[in-house]
Amino acid sequence: MELFNYISIAFSFVYTAAAIRLLGGLSAATNKDRRYIVHLLFIVIQLISIITSFWGVWAHRNLEDWKLYKFIFLLMDGALYYFIATVLVPENPNEIDSWKDYYYKNKHKLFYAILTFLVYVQINGYVLTGEFYFGPEQFFHLIFLVPIFFGLRSKNHKVHVAIACFYLITTFTMMLTVASEPGWVDQL
Repeated sequence: MELFNYISIAFSFVYTAAAIRLLGGLSAATNKDRRYIVHLLFIVIQLISIITSFWGVWAHRNLEDWKLYKFIFLLMDGALYYFIATVLVPENPNEIDSWKDYYYKNKHKLFYAILTFLVYVQINGYVLTGEFYFGPEQFFHLIFLVPIFFGLRSKNHKVHVAIACFYLITTFTMMLTVASEPGWVDQL
């Protein structure tokens, strides 16, 4: 078995755990008496993001100088997704009376986790491949800071719908364009 195949087993478990957490809460989150559209959109966004991120990990198949710190750093990707999944779907999702109240109670955790993820993405290439490239593609990530700012500061439903729609559209666009090929991270 090649080293990448061996390593991919470990991060497959982390991605799977995050996806299962989200899917496990989907039934409770879609209950018509308790659901909140913004919360549901963020669950969908995270599921799509997990799939495209896993699809992009193929880019690291040719890395030859694997070290423990690189392996741990790669696992952080899935770990951040798992943390976001735990914020979106608690241990006992059937006990949530109102997903709207739950969302606004936990929105700071969600947006700070997204911010942490954006920072992680910026340093990912440098840690894993040693490349320090800060080109126009990386500036695109700065756009994602604007919704985080408004998400942290606002409790307005319309603002949060707009933020969720923005992330959904950009995630779908990325999935159907740049991230449509395995190892798409190499193309950046």
